[in-house]
Amino acid sequence: AVVSTQSTGNEWEISTGKLSLTVERHYQDEEKEMVEDTTDNIISIMQRILRKIKHIKSEQKYYKEREAQFRTVSYATSARVIWYGIITALTVVSTGCFMVHNMKSFFIKKKIV
Repeated sequence: AVVSTQSTGNEWEISTGKLSLTVERHYQDEEKEMVEDTTDNIISIMQRILRKIKHIKSEQKYYKEREAQFRTVSYATSARVIWYGIITALTVVSTGCFMVHNMKSFFIKKKIV
């Protein structure tokens, strides 16, 4: 006996030389099937949305951490610039005072003043 099977979607057909048997899948309640399919679709969409939300939250956390690091570095740099300015100003003033004192003593030695 030769047995052959064919499938077309939800239907299976088994046939031999003398016997042909067709099996179809029917739901008792088509609305129940549609509700289950819709529920499955909604669940998959919600899972995808939740994954996206987790990804967005992790990105936000990363950017907050980077912003905090940037702020810390910025404040430290600003403080260094202020100290550099103060040290530069003190150096210029002290060099000026030294030059005035040195020139005054030079002119006194030469008896110009």
